[in-house]
Amino acid sequence: MGGGPSIPAPPPPPNPLEAARANDIFYRSSLETYIQKQPDIAALEERLRERYSPRQRELERQMSALDLQAAAQAGLQVERELGPQRSLETLRRQFELAPEAFAAQRGLGQQAAVQFARLYGQSPMGAVPPDISRGAGIPPIDYLSQARQTPII
Repeated sequence: MGGGPSIPAPPPPPNPLEAARANDIFYRSSLETYIQKQPDIAALEERLRERYSPRQRELERQMSALDLQAAAQAGLQVERELGPQRSLETLRRQFELAPEAFAAQRGLGQQAAVQFARLYGQSPMGAVPPDISRGAGIPPIDYLSQARQTPII
């Protein structure tokens, strides 16, 4: 295991027992240091928690409110744009997957319409105001214009 004139000989391999003993000593000293410093670390954490935690909780509440507001806006916008198409797709999918169940639901709906007409003396579609049933001329609705905005500080 010798080297040449310009290449030094490699160091001998480590003794596994000595390496294990050194690791054990290092681990024990690390634990002892941690146990000694634990009251100081706990006191520091408590001071930091008292100082920053209320502010952090306030920021988390504000961010959560903003996330909920953005999710509600996106959901309402999608529902406004894709609502009719989505309901037609749902009906088509129901018919394709279970025509019998679709027919039963349709029959129940017709039966409910007949019962409504008997009870109130007019068809259910006649009970809906015409401008709503046609959907024409209805301005877009901004659901969040009246919502209170939470300022970010």
